[in-house]
Amino acid sequence: MLKVFRLLPIALLPACAALQPVAPPPPPAPPPAPVFVVPEGTEFVSTLFGYSQAVRVGPWITTSAIPGFDIEKRAFPKDFEDQVAAAFDLLEAVLKAAGASMDDVTEITTYQLDMEQFFKTVDARNEAFGEHRPTWTPVGVTGMPLKAMQFQISARAYVPLTDSVGSTVNAVVPRSPAAPAKEKEAGEKSEKMAPFLRRPGY
Repeated sequence: MLKVFRLLPIALLPACAALQPVAPPPPPAPPPAPVFVVPEGTEFVSTLFGYSQAVRVGPWITTSAIPGFDIEKRAFPKDFEDQVAAAFDLLEAVLKAAGASMDDVTEITTYQLDMEQFFKTVDARNEAFGEHRPTWTPVGVTGMPLKAMQFQISARAYVPLTDSVGSTVNAVVPRSPAAPAKEKEAGEKSEKMAPFLRRPGY
């Protein structure tokens, strides 16, 4: 009988444990909010046409179709080859502002008026990406939004939000600190901020 009483607490342990309240599982993390990317120097485009050059949702970055536009000169190069090179340069700048690089690109889509110059696009792509080989869909089109525009490129990139120890990497810089003021100024002076819409041939 004494042995029974000694063993009784041991036998009751599982039952007591079962009576302990079980903590509910933690709520799932909210989905990542989209971050709209407007790199410095492109605020006037966002104001005039109402779109961002890229959006980042979690690790994924999607760009708009980026033309071969010279931001400094506010004009399109006349030569097709120069436009293609300018488009890849601008793509790289947009990706950098979103916290990514050309090596993070998983796919691209190009649009061009003259498909007879297709291999110039191949050369520019190889120059821009080196040994990196994202998927590519080249598309020949019959028209562009602006008359002087001959080429556009859009891209999708993947950048993990954390490294192996959970530290945040590739912090996103969605817009320059001066972006709101610049966009306001662009809105007030839209006639001056849209030279490529006002020039003959554009």
